Amino acid sequence: MVLDPFIGSGIVAVVAEAHRRDWVGIELNPEYIELADTRIADRRQRSDRVEEPPPPGPTA
Repeated sequence: MVLDPFIGSGIVAVVAEAHRRDWVGIELNPEYIELADTRIADRRQRSDRVEEPPPPGPTA
């Protein structure tokens, strides 16, 4: 779970979703809420999720 108490443009929520994390964002400014809503909706239309990294290999 990711908490962003000042979500602003929504980039933290976008990255959280890319990493398959739940998130909660708080914002008081209506202009930023609209910007964040747009950015998050755009992100949800794409399916470019971050893949899980491969397990670490042997080290020398």
